[in-house]
Amino acid sequence: MSLHSFERKSPPLFRRSLSPLARLGVASALSVFFMLADSRLHWGDYFRSAAATVLAPLQWLGEQPVKAVDLMGAYVTTVESAQQTKEQATIRVAQQALKAQRADLLLRENASLRDLLGLQQQLPLQARAAQVEHVAADPFVRKLVIDKGSSQGVVQGSPVIDENGLVGQVVRVFARSSEVSLVDNLQHATPVLNNRTGERSLVYGDSQTPRGNALEIRFLPNNTDVQVGDIISTSGTGGIYPAGLPVGRVAAVEKHNNSAFMRVQLAPFAKLLSVNHVLVLEPIEALQTEAAASLNAENKRAAPAKGGARAASAAAKTGVRP
Repeated sequence: MSLHSFERKSPPLFRRSLSPLARLGVASALSVFFMLADSRLHWGDYFRSAAATVLAPLQWLGEQPVKAVDLMGAYVTTVESAQQTKEQATIRVAQQALKAQRADLLLRENASLRDLLGLQQQLPLQARAAQVEHVAADPFVRKLVIDKGSSQGVVQGSPVIDENGLVGQVVRVFARSSEVSLVDNLQHATPVLNNRTGERSLVYGDSQTPRGNALEIRFLPNNTDVQVGDIISTSGTGGIYPAGLPVGRVAAVEKHNNSAFMRVQLAPFAKLLSVNHVLVLEPIEALQTEAAASLNAENKRAAPAKGGARAASAAAKTGVRP
């Protein structure tokens, strides 16, 4: 039996089909029919509505990833914007804080300068304003360095004060700077008096206060009239400090039975290590020297005038023209 005998053959009815041209015509006719029916009877609206209803869940599911990506992008953008805004706000706050600190510092400096200016106008002495540059690098001697020196007329021994009281005295002078030994130096003796009683004594740095910023009156007998709160000022003796400069206030009075002397501790009026602006005064000896020199110069100028007057008087008496 040949292999062709096993081949299946379609019935004659099914083997008949329309030609391609006929199928095109049928499809065109159906298209025209449905278009006319849709335009006349609106069949397409019902079909589209049903299709939209059926496909709505699928459309929603398809949109979710896109929305998620958009939301994530918006979140990232918002977070970055918030971080930038926070950083800018932090920078602005820091700048404002810095400006506020500078303004506060300027206000304090202006107040200090106004106080110094008022004090300079009240003092009958010559005074030069100076600014503190730094604290001298000496752990054993408490000193300040100011920006005025011999070029500005500062001399050794000049008293130095701030708006509150005595700071110390100039101990070393350079061309454009000077060293100031503070009044609380252990070896610095300041002649003072008690404003209430008039008792004279010497003030030194407090040896029992290692950090400084404290004063003490040494070798004061136990029967001396001293009370907490007494004002201590310079006495004017010693040829350095003029009288009446505020030094400190009595903070403590200690009497011991085994000692003939009491311990009197003072709190200085001046700011000492925290001072920024000071006044440098003329020492008393320099003022006295200037006064003596001025008096001698006036006497020398007056001597020829007196001699001429005496000669004129004698000539008038004798009738002889000088």
